[in-house]
Amino acid sequence: MDSGRKKDAASWAHSKVPGLESLTSFLRFLFEKKLIVIVAIAVMALLFFFWAYVKVLAAMAFFIFLGAVSMIYNRWIKVSIGVELVMLGLVITSIAFGRLPGLIVGMVGLFLAEIVSERFTYSTLVSFVGIIVAGLTAPNVFHMLGESITATGIALTVVYDAIIAPGYLMLGSNLGRTAFFVITHIIFNIWVFSFVAPLLFRVLA
Repeated sequence: MDSGRKKDAASWAHSKVPGLESLTSFLRFLFEKKLIVIVAIAVMALLFFFWAYVKVLAAMAFFIFLGAVSMIYNRWIKVSIGVELVMLGLVITSIAFGRLPGLIVGMVGLFLAEIVSERFTYSTLVSFVGIIVAGLTAPNVFHMLGESITATGIALTVVYDAIIAPGYLMLGSNLGRTAFFVITHIIFNIWVFSFVAPLLFRVLA
């Protein structure tokens, strides 16, 4: 680099940033950009004073999204496989934040999952009954099972399947397809609640 370019680079490096030359210019900069500043201050205030609520809403949004996209494969695979993450979000949210947030996560997550996978039918209402029972009983089951998120999740998965299987069979579902779903659903959730749920629960609890 020649001397002229070095001088230009040095001059630029030591020049003052526009709007930050002095306290007066900085205040003028803030005033001119007041909208951005107001929004930034409002966001920081919300995070400071309402962090607990923001944390709950963020966790709910995360689990709803997770549940919704976890069943998208059903758009192309017509066999009912019990691979889904709605139960994960439902159980963790119900225990960490309460029954109402858990029910919202479970019901909205399942609703969106069925819409995304294009498999929403009248028989889907049976699944919502299972979601409601699991969400309402999750905190009690958690305490009964020694506050183990793994045991709670597996137990509620079995309860959920015990509710929906007869319901689907009564509505004309094939016995083989229903049995396949229940078996794969329990196996998958044993894995999820053994390895994934404890990590997420420690972050949120």
